[in-house]
Amino acid sequence: MRITAAAWTERNRAYIVQALTTATLADIEDQTRNGAQLFEVQDDEGEAVAAFVLRCDRLACRNVGVVVAAGGSLPGVDLTAAIMPYIERMFVGVDAIAVHTARPGLQRKLAPQGFRIKEIILEKEVGHG
Repeated sequence: MRITAAAWTERNRAYIVQALTTATLADIEDQTRNGAQLFEVQDDEGEAVAAFVLRCDRLACRNVGVVVAAGGSLPGVDLTAAIMPYIERMFVGVDAIAVHTARPGLQRKLAPQGFRIKEIILEKEVGHG
């Protein structure tokens, strides 16, 4: 597998859309215009099999690398297990790496890689707008 910084393509957009539950693709594209970076994962033949977006949140007391969104498909390969070690090494100078997800399955998949629940976000739509 090869990971490179990428431009938005229809395939990369489709992979990112797979991961979204509350944000929209426009939200994620806006983040890349404001400092987040899109990456593409290619198989040994050079075909895109996944895409992910990373950003770094610089807080007063620490820096947090954030996996904004990630999606892909490679039959027979657990892309979460295969790609997360690469993503971890991509973040330099951070104190933690955060993955926000509404998917319980992803939480279970990342637990063996050392990720633990640190925050739960509850949301209620009120329709006042």
